[in-house]
Amino acid sequence: MFNRRKSQWRKRRRARRERELVLNVTSPRIVFFRCLKWFRGVSRKALIVLVLVFAVWFGYEQVNRHFNNSDEFGIKYSSVTNYEGEPTVILSRSRVFEIAGIDPTGTIFSVDIDEARARLMARPEVMAAKLKRILPNTIDIQLDERVPVAWLSCLELGLAGRSPHKGILLDSDGVSFACERGFWNAAKDLPVIEISASSFNEFPVGKKMRNADAERALSLVMKLREQGDKLWDIDRVKVENFYTLHVISKDGVIAVCGMHDHDRQLHQLHLAREHATRHEKELAWIDLRPKMNVPVHYRGGGAIMPDSYTPKGVADDGLDPATRSILNQN
Repeated sequence: MFNRRKSQWRKRRRARRERELVLNVTSPRIVFFRCLKWFRGVSRKALIVLVLVFAVWFGYEQVNRHFNNSDEFGIKYSSVTNYEGEPTVILSRSRVFEIAGIDPTGTIFSVDIDEARARLMARPEVMAAKLKRILPNTIDIQLDERVPVAWLSCLELGLAGRSPHKGILLDSDGVSFACERGFWNAAKDLPVIEISASSFNEFPVGKKMRNADAERALSLVMKLREQGDKLWDIDRVKVENFYTLHVISKDGVIAVCGMHDHDRQLHQLHLAREHATRHEKELAWIDLRPKMNVPVHYRGGGAIMPDSYTPKGVADDGLDPATRSILNQN
């Protein structure tokens, strides 16, 4: 019963609503005041937003100015080392700062670490770089340098060794790169590898070379570099053909080597030089390819001594009798 009455009441109420007349009256004056009300509301919100943005910007500028200009965070200490903590070979501190775009009179927060690292990595002399800030006033830079070990010379490609402007250098991995600013002082005394090549594709700049003969010559240079023998400084290594290398020292001595077995050949060279020194002679030419009866020319010439001849009072020099008979020249 109660539900029936409630339902009828709702129907009557709905009927009254349907009979209501709704009038929306408008005029230019009403539109003006409505727009004015909306503009006031929007202006109030916009003003609040502008005040907040200005407050944030002002705070950021103050903090940024403090960290970028405060003497407390000024760059007073900066180290440029390799990954082992030793001084760099090619790049000095001033050169690293110049490449990285670091202002030495600024603060550690004025340095964009990511940008500075990207600028360093874009250089051919840098293989890897790490930069970090150390509070309150230190910038630490670690570099993996590309250290040159030899020049590249090729007549067919127009590459001249020891050219401070157009020279091409090689690192220990055989990567070729241009001799740019800062390399000359470190590379001017390095040996030159002379080769014959048919295409620049064999020596792509910034990548490992693709010439097998040059790779064997570089391997020999690295063997000589490991020995660190300053008594026989190398001026150049010339690739004569696919099986012969000519190693020319700065005093004009020529050593003929093969493409392989360099350890044995350099040991033979060491013994021959010691033998010549003991007998007050000077090497002019030596062929290190044979394992026995090594051909040798001395400056001034001389005669070959008999096989059985061994100077008295001289300790065994490690040479076989046949080789010694060739080396023992008057």
